[in-house]
Amino acid sequence: MTATVTRTGRWGQERRLEFIDFRLLWERKLNRSDLTSFFGISVPQASLDFATYQELAPENMAYDRTLKAYVAGPDFKPVLTNPDPAYYLNELLQRGVGNIAPTDSFIGWTPPVASLPSPTRQVDQQILIKLIRALQVGEAVDVDYRSMTNFDEPAVRTILPMSFAHDGFRWHTRAFCFKSQAFKDFVLGRINALKASFAPPSEVPEDVEWETFIEVVIGPNPSYPPQKRKAIEHDYQMVNGEARLKARKAQLYYLNRRLNLNEKPGDPVNEHQQIVMLRIENAHKESAINE
Repeated sequence: MTATVTRTGRWGQERRLEFIDFRLLWERKLNRSDLTSFFGISVPQASLDFATYQELAPENMAYDRTLKAYVAGPDFKPVLTNPDPAYYLNELLQRGVGNIAPTDSFIGWTPPVASLPSPTRQVDQQILIKLIRALQVGEAVDVDYRSMTNFDEPAVRTILPMSFAHDGFRWHTRAFCFKSQAFKDFVLGRINALKASFAPPSEVPEDVEWETFIEVVIGPNPSYPPQKRKAIEHDYQMVNGEARLKARKAQLYYLNRRLNLNEKPGDPVNEHQQIVMLRIENAHKESAINE
């Protein structure tokens, strides 16, 4: 069984001020004991932190003697915390699934949360460590890769890992395959063994698709009635019936699959597709063959 490591010790005052800002934004109140228990500091230090925060944002909080707590003012505006609801909800989700320990999260009171389970995708620890090392030093590696087409037959590939990528469900390493002479995405869970690392056997071209960013313009399914399209536009914060998603060109295949989009603008769509791809714009550099 893997031990759970709990963070202990004091964090700097800047982090404690961010904590105050966070709690006031999302929970609207906190007191000295919230600071002392979370950070392991003294009551005088907590009082000093509150005074410093009040100097930083005088209108953001006031002391409520009835509640014996500092409460958010009517004109509260966060000064140190990301106010995006997605930031809070993501942390709430990560706490719920156990990826973030309560001692590492600024969330105090937590509402009931449920999330759908995902099947576990196994990644070997030592293989991951070796891949990270290969990325650090720019070395190629020999991997025993079990693809969908030859899982029972060992296939040793010489690859040069360039990056990691996540398609919303699983992790890949984006790598140049010397056998295919092309950049491909190798699913980490399908790497059965990593045999050796060494200098790349030949020069590797630029991964143009990886370095090129595109904007995928999405909109509500045009076959839906007006009221249903309006609900989708509001849900996705669309402007004039459109929203833009920036992605690497190499990951367009995965984006289409994850969002259930049509593969190309203008392709037929069905009633189960709430959003559709309208067009692709602004391809620019800032490359993917799926295996």
